[in-house]
Amino acid sequence: MVVYQSLTRTLIPVDPGSWDKAKDVLFEALERAAEEREAFVRERCADPTTCDEILSLLSSARTRDDILARAPMGAFATVASALADDSDALDPGSKVGPYLILDRIGSGGMGRVFLGTDPRLQRRVALKCLLDSRATGADVRSRILHEARAAARVTNQHIAAVHDVVEHESRAFIVMEYVEGESLSARLKRGRLPAEQVIAFGRQLVSALAAAHAKGIVHRDLKPGNIQVTPAGLVKVLDFGIASATRAVPGAASGATTTRAVEPADPIRVVHPGTPPYMSPEQLLGHAVDERSDIYSLGVVLFEMCSGRRPFPEKDALGIAQAQARGVPRADAVERTVPRSLANVIARAMAIDVDDRYQTVAEVGAALEGIEQVLKKRSASPREVVRRWLVRLAIAAPASVVALGVIGFITSMQFNLVFGRDGELARFGVEPWPAYIVWGLLGVIPVLLIMTVAAAGAMGAKFLLGLFELVGPIGRIARRLRERRHTLAVAMGLHQPAVLAQALTGLAIATVAALFWYHADLVRAYSSFFNSSPIAQLMPMTDSAPARSRYHIALSLATLVFAFGLHKVVKLRAREHTNDGRIAVGMLAAVIVVMILMNEAPYRTFHHRDLERVDFAGAHCYVNGESGAELLVLCPGREPPRNRVVSRGDPRLRRLGIKENVFKGVNPVR
Repeated sequence: MVVYQSLTRTLIPVDPGSWDKAKDVLFEALERAAEEREAFVRERCADPTTCDEILSLLSSARTRDDILARAPMGAFATVASALADDSDALDPGSKVGPYLILDRIGSGGMGRVFLGTDPRLQRRVALKCLLDSRATGADVRSRILHEARAAARVTNQHIAAVHDVVEHESRAFIVMEYVEGESLSARLKRGRLPAEQVIAFGRQLVSALAAAHAKGIVHRDLKPGNIQVTPAGLVKVLDFGIASATRAVPGAASGATTTRAVEPADPIRVVHPGTPPYMSPEQLLGHAVDERSDIYSLGVVLFEMCSGRRPFPEKDALGIAQAQARGVPRADAVERTVPRSLANVIARAMAIDVDDRYQTVAEVGAALEGIEQVLKKRSASPREVVRRWLVRLAIAAPASVVALGVIGFITSMQFNLVFGRDGELARFGVEPWPAYIVWGLLGVIPVLLIMTVAAAGAMGAKFLLGLFELVGPIGRIARRLRERRHTLAVAMGLHQPAVLAQALTGLAIATVAALFWYHADLVRAYSSFFNSSPIAQLMPMTDSAPARSRYHIALSLATLVFAFGLHKVVKLRAREHTNDGRIAVGMLAAVIVVMILMNEAPYRTFHHRDLERVDFAGAHCYVNGESGAELLVLCPGREPPRNRVVSRGDPRLRRLGIKENVFKGVNPVR
């Protein structure tokens, strides 16, 4: 059934069965006072789409005759014909390609929606009838199928996946993921959402839009009716495949409301599919649309979620366009409990001028993330904040002690290995466990200092770049570069935690390999043995060798960068509520641990080589360890083996009472 509205010249598809019920509600509403009609219709009408259509028709008709004038007998004949000819119905048990139909679950502007099952994969699917192929030309039909299949390449956990496109009895069906739960539209009937949930849903919608925009797909009909909320609280956007495919058919929409101009004299020529209350100004006016049109629609959805109502009460395209021209209301003006920062984000997303909006959905996501962090801090009571810090301290304190002990033990074991205090001579390297904590602390402090300076420098650079962006030409260039960087990142899939973790892991492994290669001599030196290796092999560790400082700085910066990347991946996984990429995350964490060990293990060997100087049998030597009445004496200038065990009272041993760097003894003192 198609009802022609004379005011806006829009075509509103209505399911014939729904129209029989709707017309009774429509005529009863006419008997009531104008101010009572909307409440009456919404109480009597269960389907929100049909409800909106009835109210739209009521807004332009005062009597039953007006209704009949706007819906002439030819229209009712269409209903009768549709009721008589139910050729597009599919009975349970029938097959569409390999799919078995279970039930009919809805109807819309693109035809009926069926619940089916895929016997091959044992999963439920939703089948939407895109079009009657007999009503379109071969070129249009081919283009629709091509675009629908292109949409199937968009993968994101917040998008209902497009599994297949099949043709059955001259009709094309798009096979989609069946998403359990309720639509956001149904959820909003129970009232507006708290700001925290609005932000959580908003960030999930951002993820979905970013994935689609990376593939060059603009939804064009984002609205609560096309957003499904699963029982677990996961948000999934429906009909991305339909949005892409229906670009080939002027006037076709993915939703239940379809608009188009029917004659050149119309004041509003709506030639893009969509639902007027959620359409951007440029979409309403029939201008070219891009990703920023979806950003406007997202702003409307955010507005409705946090305020409980749409920004514009009008239903028809002309009324909404006129309201947009008067200015967009603020969410915090409609509902005072909306945080001002969230209202600011919504206002910018809904800016009438496309250049005043966020230019990418990533910018919207970043803004929402910032608000989320602030709200979490504000929502916690002082008592809760103290409790959290006490819990963190109770966990962090012993964990830090253990970590320092482990690091100290590793750096001491490496020192013992280089200086020959292992194997049969391991008794000379035994130390009390508090000593390991001290060595760990000494090793960590320089690394933390380097990281702190680097982080402060990065924050300062970011602040300066922010100041430069305030300068007109520089700001525009910087924004374009940032947008292109984001577009490239999304195109590479780096907005997905699994892909980002894999990319960071590969880069981290390459960084470790490069550092091993660049500092090969130094690595070989601290892996050598004073007791047996050629002295020349140990020389890169001398005090005059600058490679040690470069080695620590490079590893500290690499560890900081990849640890920050791991933090981003973990946050992204938490935000997306996904377990994808666990292996990649584990590998990235393992590579970061390797970087830490590479940095910390040689610390004592590099920086604490001052030993007690002694003369032993006329040779320049050092006390390398003590055990009871025995001393381990290292004579670097002698031929291997250079370690000797001597008693404290040995007459050949003369203790000088001074300490010096062991490398001074590399050339023996004559």
